[in-house]
Amino acid sequence: MRQLFFILLTVCSLSSQNLYGQKMASDYFDEGEKYAKAQDNKNAIISFQYFVKHYPKNTLYPRAFYNLGYLYFIDKQFDSSIVIFKSILESNFNEKENLGGDIMADPYTNYRHRASEILSEIYYNKKAYGTALHYFALSDTLYPYLHFCGNALEENKLQTALRYADLYQKLDNDDKAIESLLPAVFITLTDNTSVLSELKSLLKKKKNVKKDLDLALTNMYSKTFKREDNYIYQTYYFKFMNAEIEVPSDYNYDEKRKFNQNEAIKEIKQTDFYKMIEEL
Repeated sequence: MRQLFFILLTVCSLSSQNLYGQKMASDYFDEGEKYAKAQDNKNAIISFQYFVKHYPKNTLYPRAFYNLGYLYFIDKQFDSSIVIFKSILESNFNEKENLGGDIMADPYTNYRHRASEILSEIYYNKKAYGTALHYFALSDTLYPYLHFCGNALEENKLQTALRYADLYQKLDNDDKAIESLLPAVFITLTDNTSVLSELKSLLKKKKNVKKDLDLALTNMYSKTFKREDNYIYQTYYFKFMNAEIEVPSDYNYDEKRKFNQNEAIKEIKQTDFYKMIEEL
């Protein structure tokens, strides 16, 4: 799972207090943020509780509400945290609200996505692995991670595969763990060594893996997609051990280069994934 974090107020308030010294809504948010940074969870919780109770229509309410749930989580007040995050799943909070920060930071708040992840983490800690899997699946499917950077999306894909594999192994379902890891075997924008290592450990128990993979590679197929700008393109896949795996080839994205299955197979046989299979 990606690192979970507190949502800061990254925009400057127009004013922190009026001429008479009366506190504004943003002052309570700022106080909560300062206490949280100082790891004074007790006073941070009090500040955000006050904000949530008295300013439900303020534009900062979604951030304050999320932060309150997050503070309950890190303070191990799990029951209170669960109430907050389940409420967020039923909310209309804007997942694409600009988070602010520098270019390396997450651009969007991803409220429901993060709420699902944290709920999964809470139930994982409670050893309720089936429920943890349910909420993690929500974070992957119904409330997917929003980002515009290919590297960040690839990192999320990798961490998602590892998390699914861990949960399925906790549920004694190694086949589903393998199926979860396979779509991440050809990730190139981030280091996927951990995926290959986990797969190697799981596949050692299987027979005829290389034979089955070689057969799967002879049955590649294409799927057609349309982007938001109506651009139509094809992507190639193959099915292996119940997992749909995208072919790691420039053919998927180059209009001028006709897909050649034999060349694609040759390319796959040079990958770390295929070499790992050969070593089993």
